[in-house]
Amino acid sequence: MPAPLTLKEIDRLGELLAKIPAPYLSMEPDVLDGYLTAIALMRRPPEQADWLPFVFDAEGRPEAHLSAEAQSELRKLVLRRGAEIEGAILSETPIDPIVFDVEDEEGNPVEGIESIAALSGFASGFSGALSLWPELIKNTDKAVQAALVGILRYEELESEDEEELQSILESINAEVGFADLDEALQDLASCVQEIAEVTRKEDIERAGRSAQKKSPRRR
Repeated sequence: MPAPLTLKEIDRLGELLAKIPAPYLSMEPDVLDGYLTAIALMRRPPEQADWLPFVFDAEGRPEAHLSAEAQSELRKLVLRRGAEIEGAILSETPIDPIVFDVEDEEGNPVEGIESIAALSGFASGFSGALSLWPELIKNTDKAVQAALVGILRYEELESEDEEELQSILESINAEVGFADLDEALQDLASCVQEIAEVTRKEDIERAGRSAQKKSPRRR
């Protein structure tokens, strides 16, 4: 499995995505993580050639790209990030999504319940993948459906109306009782794994057996 991206490589990933020229609209790294996570949870995911163009442009237009060298670098980073996320899911390790702090008017990170709005990008990318390939939405397993709600509710946090945003945040807090972003991230990771235990169960078991074979025996 490819090595996880370093912080420097994550920064580079965001830099390259931002360089894709107008009129194309590329994903930001936090949106990309949600998108890749949804794909990794699918039992029958789309082919790479089908999902990759939407990373570079919201409409999946093939003209959205950088120079050959930069595009190759960007593609490798995206695929490594996808492999990293899938590897975490199959090894039953909590995912560690890219998130950007929500800032106040002075540029300082907000704390408490308002910080949960940082998950809106991940939820948006996750939702985007489901709109293109609705396999998870069509899954009738109750645990999957409950976990999907647990992830997609954060998409509603994207709002230009501050009063509406505050109302949504308070509603989530009353429903699930998260105090801050850290608690919400833990629940998000749990929701992802709950889905995986249904949709990727056989792959998780296979990965577990493989890991046991590779583990050195104690003498």
